Amino acid sequence: MKSKFLLFIGLTFALCACHHKADPLFGTWTVDKVNVQFDEQRSTPELVKQIGEMERQNVISITADSTLTFKGMDTEWQDKMSLRSDGTLICHDESIGIWKDGCITMQTTSPLGEVVVRYKKAK
Repeated sequence: MKSKFLLFIGLTFALCACHHKADPLFGTWTVDKVNVQFDEQRSTPELVKQIGEMERQNVISITADSTLTFKGMDTEWQDKMSLRSDGTLICHDESIGIWKDGCITMQTTSPLGEVVVRYKKAK
């Protein structure tokens, strides 16, 4: 009886130790929404549309070893990332976006204005 109890405890410990919840950030993220806010005096509606179309082609992948891969229209880069407790995604000690409510949001500011891209996890 004692050996069965010890076996049960051992199996329970092994199952608990091997079970872990997958990080919700791991996987592929595709563009869900693009918001281009450019100064109307310095840009055209065609430019705003073109920027939006280019941003919609972006894809982010995050792997279990915390490697973030970004693929854009003509850009691709890869780096180690970390997640702060406030949801800020960090690469090279710089904020690259925010993870909140199951989405990743990245914001870029230029002399023309601001582009905000929201990513959702691909199924």
